[in-house]
Amino acid sequence: MKYFSSYLCLIILSITMVSCDKFFGEELTDLIFDHGKFEMPDKALFIGNSLLLGNGAFGMNATDSTSDYHAVIQRKFLKANPAYTDTKLSGVDFEACENRAQQMNWLDNRLCPVLRDDLDLVVIQIGDNVNTSRKREAFEQGAKELIATIKAYAPRARIVWIYGWYVSNSVIKSVKNACKQYAVTLVAIDGINKAGNRSLIGTVITRVDPTSQSLNYTRYTVLSDNRLQIDFNVGGKKYKAIVQTESYSDNAEAKTLTWQGYETITTDKDIASHPGNNGFEQIAQRFFEVLNID
Repeated sequence: MKYFSSYLCLIILSITMVSCDKFFGEELTDLIFDHGKFEMPDKALFIGNSLLLGNGAFGMNATDSTSDYHAVIQRKFLKANPAYTDTKLSGVDFEACENRAQQMNWLDNRLCPVLRDDLDLVVIQIGDNVNTSRKREAFEQGAKELIATIKAYAPRARIVWIYGWYVSNSVIKSVKNACKQYAVTLVAIDGINKAGNRSLIGTVITRVDPTSQSLNYTRYTVLSDNRLQIDFNVGGKKYKAIVQTESYSDNAEAKTLTWQGYETITTDKDIASHPGNNGFEQIAQRFFEVLNID
């Protein structure tokens, strides 16, 4: 009887382990390969999504262009090497690809023109928006094609992949497999996505270029220096924000303010789910930590 009990316990334990594996899925972890000491680059390319270019010229939802992860990394590189330069490329269209033909079109027409043999570093920060079954299926091979293309056209470049503020099990697997095949360093950032590191509704963003925004208000006050203090509701919650404007108009009947200037207010919960300044700082620090950059 005791042998039967022991056997039964082993079966239950095995089922539990399999169930846990299916429940938790693929684990996102750093991948580190021995490429020697990290050398400060002269020229770099950043390929990213909304975390790189979601607020126009900088990452969503940093409060300004000096506060996203790219800006933090760039400052450290410039301090060590004043001649350092970099380029940013949006990879959201690559994330949206549903087949190899679309991927090859992006690689040939968007990526290859910005790859150079004098690049020292390429940072990939995509995968978060690979969010349908067809995209995920294509991305399994596409992630490898992306790295292979970089290696072919920028053979000197060290490649680093940062993933993922938003994660899925299949994309984790695809990214890890591609990085393992080509010995690419993977910086895992999923642990940073938590309260305190995300942006918030009501956060004021200072844009690089002038823009306009309309907002339904409950009340507003005109302050000095063309500033507006606006009270508004989102999802039944009350918020208050102050923005600097160049001009504004009020549709009193609709209770809608429209203003022009460089500042906008975050009112969308999906935008607010992106990193705030603290989250971006921590992403950059993870990058430095994994690459052992002082």
